[in-house]
Amino acid sequence: MTTKALFAFAALTAVAGLCFGQDQDEEIHHNNITVGGGAAIPAGNSTNYLSTAPLFTVGYGYRFNRWFQADIGFQAAFGAANNQNAEVTDFGPVQGGDHEFMLPIGGRVYIPTRLKRISASLGAGTAYLHYSETVPSNGFVANNCYSCTSRGGWGGYGLGNVSYFLDSSHNFRVGTTLQYIAASTNGQAVGNVPALKTTDHWINLVFEFGLSF
Repeated sequence: MTTKALFAFAALTAVAGLCFGQDQDEEIHHNNITVGGGAAIPAGNSTNYLSTAPLFTVGYGYRFNRWFQADIGFQAAFGAANNQNAEVTDFGPVQGGDHEFMLPIGGRVYIPTRLKRISASLGAGTAYLHYSETVPSNGFVANNCYSCTSRGGWGGYGLGNVSYFLDSSHNFRVGTTLQYIAASTNGQAVGNVPALKTTDHWINLVFEFGLSF
């Protein structure tokens, strides 16, 4: 199912690029990099076992023309599963932690605005979630965890973004992204997340800095 969705998206963006032509390409930057921070907020039944956690993001987008862009990103939340287990490591039992990785793959459509320095877009695609229990590192020495568990699964996402360009050349910008992710995860229990198949819902609010070239 995920493979079919990716092929469908690739075909859509290719057709869109041909339909809209390249007459506007010189007015936009094709490569777009963002880094950001914010909050990963569970929603719905997910609040029974997940809690709000700090979120860090990095993303890359290739803009085909003034309308369409393909996106891929990496997002990491820390401590949402509230792991309180004593994990078995090379240095004995230690207090465990957890991280929640999110990998969105999709695209977006840019919405025309009357203000030259304001950019607005809507996006959607597929997303992979991976949760894992963790242990702190011991300086420069690897600290292997023998009891840490993990789980993961696929789903989808949608987002809206508004950005403000800091310069007239549209190279630097700041912005805000509101993203919704729904995905099914399965596997071992991770912190408060049970060892069952669950459908997890996230609302991610991110403040970003971007570079376009």
